[in-house]
Amino acid sequence: MKFLPLSRLDIADHLVTPQEFFDIDGDSPALSLMMDFRQYRPRAISASTPALWAANSMASEQVDCKLVVDRQREFIGLLSQERLSEQSLIAAQTTLGIDRESLTAADLMLPRSSMPALDYGDLMNATVADLVATLREAGEPHCLVRDNAHRQIRGLISVREVSVRLHQQVSLKPKSSVLKILDALG
Repeated sequence: MKFLPLSRLDIADHLVTPQEFFDIDGDSPALSLMMDFRQYRPRAISASTPALWAANSMASEQVDCKLVVDRQREFIGLLSQERLSEQSLIAAQTTLGIDRESLTAADLMLPRSSMPALDYGDLMNATVADLVATLREAGEPHCLVRDNAHRQIRGLISVREVSVRLHQQVSLKPKSSVLKILDALG
């Protein structure tokens, strides 16, 4: 065994973030943009968490989404900043007939059954360009990564994070239901 040398930080040393680097491009491995739950503990909240508390927590942590888990810590949905918007809160209050303070993460989450998922094996063989094209076409801001071989939810991909890492906005194709509404209006 050997001891490694220790030192003190210099005033010029600064904390880095992935956004500071330009090391990812269209030819990079798609896995480089996945939050791998084998390496990082998923950001999760309980289904019973008050929605207003969740919104404040996510804003202070500067995260765009959190996984929603039940009492057994099983994944049941995804809560995003978009789903915590003022418009979504009002819609949920009206639909559920409850006051704003009574809304929970479960009331506003995107259910697990509605979330798109990519297979980890497919992602292993894909480039960032392949991933971006897939996300654009799907029109969803978040995508789960499933390891079919082990029956595990292995990770999460956020279009917002992809945009930040690529230093360019990744625009999503509007969902067909939105297009149908727009067509019906005019």
